[in-house]
Amino acid sequence: MIKLISEVEAEKQQEQMFDDYQEKRLIKSKDFPLPIYHTAIYPNLYREEKWFRFFKSKIVNNILSLFTREKIINSFIEEIYPRSKVLQMGVSFGDEIAAVADQVGLKGRFDVIDVNGAQLTFAQEALGDGYPQVSFYHYDAEDPLPEKYDVIICYMLLHELPIASKMNVVNNALNSINDGGKVIFVDYGKPNMLHPLAYFVRMFNRLYQPFAEKLWDREIASYADKDLDFNWKKQKFLGGMYQRVIVTRKNKDQQIY
Repeated sequence: MIKLISEVEAEKQQEQMFDDYQEKRLIKSKDFPLPIYHTAIYPNLYREEKWFRFFKSKIVNNILSLFTREKIINSFIEEIYPRSKVLQMGVSFGDEIAAVADQVGLKGRFDVIDVNGAQLTFAQEALGDGYPQVSFYHYDAEDPLPEKYDVIICYMLLHELPIASKMNVVNNALNSINDGGKVIFVDYGKPNMLHPLAYFVRMFNRLYQPFAEKLWDREIASYADKDLDFNWKKQKFLGGMYQRVIVTRKNKDQQIY
């Protein structure tokens, strides 16, 4: 069957977008300049394998999250349908990548991006070869994505970013979901007023995670340019210390222009 010129041009455009995406695949971090704030605040944490293995340990993860990590992961895994096309922005130390991959299944697709090539290498090696549906890309979550996804997960990333970067990542995620898709944000939140750990967490953040406190002061929705065009569903964990926010686009007749 003879293809229309428009169809041929559309295929070429799609191939070019895929090639552009492939060009930013996993490479060593020394060949890819990290943001200044990243190297200044986390000079070795995300570049040395010993720290990756230490924080990836289930025991360490459970202690740091006061045994709520599994509950948090399960809360957003159930939002992902098998055979979905899923993107995760940012590599974390935990085992949520394997959990998402299992949920997506072999007939789905799961892409993971991170600005730090070393983290990607560690995560890829830790995951192993049993997940052909998973691909790792050395890509900045602030850069526009060349394609859209059914689900985009922003997992424990926003608290590491300055305000301008938070805005870029949130808007990038919201602009990159398919019709009927969703964005899932999982990160720190503001503890309840009488939370016994609130003071200590605040002091720790000011010393070691200076951008985290902005998630206490502002809702994630406030970083979106068109927050009123979306539905925001928030769930708190551990007295508000963690939050999971699920975002879906409103119907066109509900959006504000």
